[in-house]
Order: sequence, then C-alpha cells, then structure tokens
Amino acid sequence: MPTITIDKKDLMKLLGRTIPDEKLKDRISMLGTDLEKVTDKEIEVEIFPNRPDMLSTEGFSRALSSFIGIKKGLKEYKVNKSSYRSKKDSKVKNVRPFAINAVVKNINLDDATIKSLMQVQEKLHASHGRNRKKVSIGVYDLNKIKFPLTYTTKPTSFKFKPLEFKNELSLKEILERHPKGRDYKETLEGFKEYPIWLDSTNQVLALVPIINSEETKVDKKTKELFIDVTGTDLKACEQALNIITTSLADRGGKIYEVKVDNISYPDLKPKKLKLNKSYVEKTLGLKLTEAKIKELLSKMGISYSNGDALIPTYRTDILSEIDLVEDIAIAYGYENFIPEIPNVSTIAKESEFEIFRNKICNILANLGLIETNTYNLTNKKSQVELMNLKKLKLVEIENALNEDYNVLRAWMIPSLLEVLKNNKHYDYPQKIFEAGTVFTSDEKTRLAISLAHSKVTFTDIKQILDVILNSLDLTYEIKETEHDSFIPGRVGRVSCKGKEIAYIGEIHPKVLDNFSLETPIAALELNLTDLFKLK
Repeated sequence: MPTITIDKKDLMKLLGRTIPDEKLKDRISMLGTDLEKVTDKEIEVEIFPNRPDMLSTEGFSRALSSFIGIKKGLKEYKVNKSSYRSKKDSKVKNVRPFAINAVVKNINLDDATIKSLMQVQEKLHASHGRNRKKVSIGVYDLNKIKFPLTYTTKPTSFKFKPLEFKNELSLKEILERHPKGRDYKETLEGFKEYPIWLDSTNQVLALVPIINSEETKVDKKTKELFIDVTGTDLKACEQALNIITTSLADRGGKIYEVKVDNISYPDLKPKKLKLNKSYVEKTLGLKLTEAKIKELLSKMGISYSNGDALIPTYRTDILSEIDLVEDIAIAYGYENFIPEIPNVSTIAKESEFEIFRNKICNILANLGLIETNTYNLTNKKSQVELMNLKKLKLVEIENALNEDYNVLRAWMIPSLLEVLKNNKHYDYPQKIFEAGTVFTSDEKTRLAISLAHSKVTFTDIKQILDVILNSLDLTYEIKETEHDSFIPGRVGRVSCKGKEIAYIGEIHPKVLDNFSLETPIAALELNLTDLFKLK
C-alpha cells in the first residue's frame, strides 16, 4: 500500500487550525488509514488502495477536515467554460486509446504545492495507474502550449527534447537512455508507433506514458497548468483527473474544461446513490435516525437527504450501499461499537480441505516455487482471446465498472501468465504457483503451476506433478489431448482413479506472444477440489 509524507505545517495551513499531536494520532488512525508516525515536521500515513483521493496533502486534509468536524459535508467544485480543445487520432486506438484533459489556473506553485503535486502523481501512477500501464498523468505549463492539441502516434524514429535533456532524442532512444524510459518501456512494448501529444504548432508535449518535453515543463513561475490523463481504462482516467484537479482547486486553483472530441472534461458533478436506512441498521446493529445518518455521512464528506446520498466525484471507492455503510461505521467510530458474544456454542477446527491444500502448497514451496495471490476477478480477453481460445463459458459481472475486471476467472493459468508478464524484468528461472478459486458451473479450488526458463520442457512440469501425487499415495495417467493454449503434441489430460483432474503441458508460442513473453513456459492446472475427494 502506498505511503505518503505530509508536511505538517502545510497540513495545518490547509486545515485552517493547529491540531495537537495526540488528537492527530487518534483521529488519523480512525479515519480508515494506517498512521506510521508524526514528527515535528512530517506525518507519514499509509493510504489504503480504496482511497486514492487521499494520496495528496490536499485530499488528505479534506478528508481529515470533515472527519474531525472542521468543514463537514459535501464539497462541490465548479468547472468553468473555456475554448480549449483537443482531439484523438484514430491511430491511438490500439496503443493507448483513452485521453482526457483539464486546465487549472491561479496556482501558486510554492514548495509545498510542488511536493504534493509530484507525490500524488507518483502514488497514483504506482497504485491506481498500475505503474502507468492503466493510467498516466502529465502536467504542463499552459502558457507554453498552443491549442488545439492532438493525441496521436509517431514512429520510433521521431525526435523531440525530453525533460531534463539538452538534446533531442528519438522515441526509441528515450526508452533506452532516459531514466523514465528505462523504467517504463514495458508499457510500449510490441508497438510500432508510440503515443504522443502535439500542440497546434507541432510542438511535442510528451511521449505517453513515459516523459514530458523540456519545452513545456512546469517551474516555480508557472501559474496555469494543463493536465492530461491517458490510459487503457476510461473510468480510471476520469477518476485520476478528478483527484488531481480537485486537489489543485483546494489550493485555490480554478478549474476550466477542455473538450476532447467535443466531450467536456473534467466532470465533477456529485453522483447520487440510494441508501436504505433499515439496511444500514441491520448491517451495523445500530438504531439510527435519519438525522444521525446525515450527520455521520457529513463527517465523511458526503451529503444525505431523504434516502439519497450525494457522493463527491473524487470518492472512487463508493460503488454501492455497503460502501456508504462502511463510511457510516468509520464516522460512528469502531471504538464505539459494543462487542457482543453471540448466543451460540461452537467448537472451531481447521477445515480438512484447508489442511490438504496447505500441505500441497508447502510441498511446492519446499521445491523452490514462489506462491502468488491474484484476483478472482479478471477479464474476458485474458481468459479467452490471449489464451488462443475461441470460446469459454464465463461468469460475467453485471454492470462491470471497467474492462479489466468484467468476469470471474474460469481457470488459473492466465492469472499466472499475467504475473510472469509483469515480472519478466527479473532473472529466470521463474517458478510460481497459486491455489485459488475458479468459477464455472460451481466454485472449485484449483492449483496452477508455471515454470519459465529457456530450457523448460514437459518433463519439468511432470516432475512437479509426480511429487504432488506421490505425496498423496495416488497413481495417475496422462493421455495426449488437444488444447489450443498448449503446443500440440505437448499437452496431456491427467486422470486419477478414472477422474480427469488436470491439464499439463507446454504453453503455445502464440499465447506467449499474446502476453509479451519471450521465455518458454510449462504449466499445470490441477483440480484440488476433485483431488481431495479421491485421496
């Protein structure tokens, strides 16, 4: 989880009053964050992933101000009309398809503001933006830019002067020589042209999502900012833009719209969500009046009236009623809930299946494999298309909020390939496994194993299977089969006591290419639920 460092003096200035250290320590810990330390000059706080709006000093101050009663209730922001325009070239569709903008004026870029702006960019990139793969943010001096702007792509031979460099470099050279290019070159791997921003004079603003140009950089004289957010998920881009612009507005900045292909950004209108009083009371075990619910939500920066909650646009974590209930619980104070012993007598013991599962995981760990832990939620593309399959029965998420998480996984190997893709900058061999839930006609636990190195073969992964089943005193057989995710002739169906329990083989080169993997991989997917019944 990201940890932010807050200038204590700057925080008090934003709060409008001085808060004693003891009160700070108590209230920050109860706000839904993890306080690391408070010193004379700084506060270190670990921010949970569900609250990216608190990754800036301004956002943290805003949340704390409401929570301790300085400025409670919904804070609304005005977006001023403007003539600023930008457009997206159709060439970006298959590279980095989404781009949105905003302008913020009347900014005093003192040291505290600059540090906070740099920190929130960095932390949003790392967490919300998945190391710039999903979302990246650029900030520029507005007065060095001529509108309208164009978001397009250019070949790798195209040149401009990147930030902190005196000479022009080609886009390819930037990825090889610039520190940011080396850090984030994986975001552009496999593309023949790279995304860039150009103004009306063809001046380059940035190579996205790598580095800004030297000509448009922000300095202490800058008073007006142009902000761009690009990525592979539009909703995530909108959330990042809203967080940045509202943070700057809390410093006194005035927000102006930018129309991207005639759609205005940012959209800072609060969203409405129904809240059932009886649902709140049943979930929390409390009796609450409408007035009390209104008071508690106001401490979390949310407006409430007649069963409707108005949620600020920067609160990306509030998706349904239960999220509002959580906010009510935080505002009420977990320390104020009275623990009760249920009138039920039970004797606890560890699940037999979990003992079985842990035994197998321990065996793999002793063999030098590293355990991973990935999400049950994933996307259709990685489960089907990237795995070279034509179709697969999937449990789809109704009203999915983004394309990265729109189905429940039906098998585990794609999740491990994603892990290997994200870690290919580390040395090989890489040997990983995961025991997790899959969702087909019912829920089952499966074990997936992937071995990645230049000389890996079917025999290597079969040896792992031997160890597992021998430890359970089970015999098995492997029959050659067909599976489009594996190399023909190097894939088998494993059966034990007449029950088919696994696929085993070498991953197809097309699948490796789809995941931008260059190293051979052998994999196994074993149904632990069925295996447990056979032992």
